[in-house]
Amino acid sequence: MMEVTAQAEVQGESARTQDLSAFIDGILLGNEHALEELYEATVGKVYALAFAILRKTEDAEDIVCMTYAYVWTDASRYDAGRGSVLGWLLMLCRSRALDRLRQRRMNRWVSEPADLDNLVTEDDRPDDILGLMQRHSAVRAALGKLAPTRRHLVSLAFLQGMSHQEIAAATGLALGTVKSHLRRALTQLRRELEVA
Repeated sequence: MMEVTAQAEVQGESARTQDLSAFIDGILLGNEHALEELYEATVGKVYALAFAILRKTEDAEDIVCMTYAYVWTDASRYDAGRGSVLGWLLMLCRSRALDRLRQRRMNRWVSEPADLDNLVTEDDRPDDILGLMQRHSAVRAALGKLAPTRRHLVSLAFLQGMSHQEIAAATGLALGTVKSHLRRALTQLRRELEVA
């Protein structure tokens, strides 16, 4: 009985994949209804991924719109040989969401000197202020020495406050891989900061 259920699920998944491919075919012909159908069939998963990465409703909604706008204008870039339509949509969404996350982080870094001013009080001595600035620079330098993947995972964990499971879901990496990268990144950061 369980084998029959598993076969039915596989056949159902195959039918859904074929349906989504048919929507791409329609979009290639300029059929707006095909885009609407694709949107209705997939938007829940696309939005969930965007929100898991960005944690802001407005940003997630923007990314979803950008994803489907890209599909409308560049559906010809979909290659069935490389994966499913849903996989392609999620990859497009993830890429755009991570770009938005990097943009947010850069905006935050640009404003860091003002943030540092907020940490300094009238009672602080010049040596205290200098020490704070040096620690800030040392942390930035240590983060800069991490491999891009590890730096990104550290950012998701500590700047975005995401759990290991959330990071795995957002990045498509296995949970064990996320934990391993974070553990090694933190070990490297600790060594770099001890030297500094």
